[in-house]
Amino acid sequence: MNKVELRDVEPENCFVVEGESKILESYTSYLTDESRVEYQPVSAIYFPENTAQVVDAVKKTRGRGERIVVSASRTGVAGGAAGVENASIISLEKMTAQLGDRRFQAGVRLEDIPSTQSEYYPVDPTEMTASLGGTVATDASGARAYHYGSTRDFIKALTIVLADGRVLKVRRGDTVCENGEFVLRHGDEEIVIPVSTVRMPPVKNTAGLYLREDMDFVDLFVGSEGTLGIVTEVETGAAKLPGDRLFLIVYAGTEDQALEFVETVKADARLECLAIEYFGPNAIALLRENETLPNLPRDVGCTVYFEILMENEDVEEAVDEDMVSCGLSLDGTWAGFDEKDLHEMKRFRHMVPETVNSIIGRRKKDISGLHKIGTDTAVPEGKLREFISIARSAVEKEGLEYVVFGHIGDNHLHINILPGSLDELEKAKGVCTGVAEESVKLGGTVSAEHGIGRLKKHLLNIQFSEDELNAMKAVKDALDPEGVLNPGVMF
Repeated sequence: MNKVELRDVEPENCFVVEGESKILESYTSYLTDESRVEYQPVSAIYFPENTAQVVDAVKKTRGRGERIVVSASRTGVAGGAAGVENASIISLEKMTAQLGDRRFQAGVRLEDIPSTQSEYYPVDPTEMTASLGGTVATDASGARAYHYGSTRDFIKALTIVLADGRVLKVRRGDTVCENGEFVLRHGDEEIVIPVSTVRMPPVKNTAGLYLREDMDFVDLFVGSEGTLGIVTEVETGAAKLPGDRLFLIVYAGTEDQALEFVETVKADARLECLAIEYFGPNAIALLRENETLPNLPRDVGCTVYFEILMENEDVEEAVDEDMVSCGLSLDGTWAGFDEKDLHEMKRFRHMVPETVNSIIGRRKKDISGLHKIGTDTAVPEGKLREFISIARSAVEKEGLEYVVFGHIGDNHLHINILPGSLDELEKAKGVCTGVAEESVKLGGTVSAEHGIGRLKKHLLNIQFSEDELNAMKAVKDALDPEGVLNPGVMF
């Protein structure tokens, strides 16, 4: 069945803050996100507490002929929640209720999703203050995506308010694309959504709309970045709560040694890793320079973090054997087995992006318009060494300061460039475009977890053909023909 009934929901009056001057005086934090991208003032900010109030906000905004920007926790880094001209913002931050068993309003934070004694929601982006709806919109992932997959793999049902204020309730398995289309019905009216299969790389990917001719209707909205509808309610799946684990930070002298060990562990059938994270030589050097690094041996050039399930007796023996084969030793590691150790290691993992942001923040005070430039690419298995070599050469050719870190288990590394001038900023932008092109040549993606937003639209032309981009645009035109929702995002 490829047909879905549209529903009319009686609007319920929504609290709103109106007037550009009032918003600029007291509500500027709602005009941007973690990207710190330039924003425009908006005429109103709505704060709905349920789906009926979202309907009210949509209809009132449409009645004024304005566009709609959707936001919640504003933790995105691609500029998707920034204010734009002739628009109002609908903030879902007050929609934080649990509606039933694993059913939540879209504004609930990931850190507030409860676990049971046997199950938990495993999606873990760096910002656990991110809203559930926001992570659905971006198909967020994180360190444990290596084992569990991304948000898409855990979404069971969605409630969505469309651009005209009508409501969809969709459940995975109920509606599947047939004959290259979905059909929305409302009385005698039918809206046809054309679906053409778009090539997706064999890696973690959040670039563009997910389109397949045999796809589930739920998947159309996961990763659509709020361009097709406003997610207001989410039902999630769960994963088995992991038992005993080994948390391990391995100290390596060189990058080659670290990469060899990662490859060895991934190939070892005795080891089941939930996460594998990497911090390259420049990242470690930056932390030393800024005195934010714990007291590590001076010969440590880079580090790798592992979270390994202890479900068989030979895990420690396997780790020891793999380390010896790579010229490493358990004596040169930071190992732990309890939640306190995990917390401390997570703090260590977050030091790199926090230090980068702090440095850029200081430089920005002297140079308005300066910001970091970061890649979000991933490449197929077996291509990572080649990609790192190409990317590092491109950055160093321009003499730019940079660090490399990220989700090495998924062959998904972030290259953060720290420009010291506006001239270096422009060079960094060019380098990142070139790095994205190299990733695609190797069979990878231009965006593996942060989405496209407003900042990376130019990268879609690298990954997709004109026909594929037109197929995405046709879906947008069917659901939002006037381009009201999240204007400038992705399209």
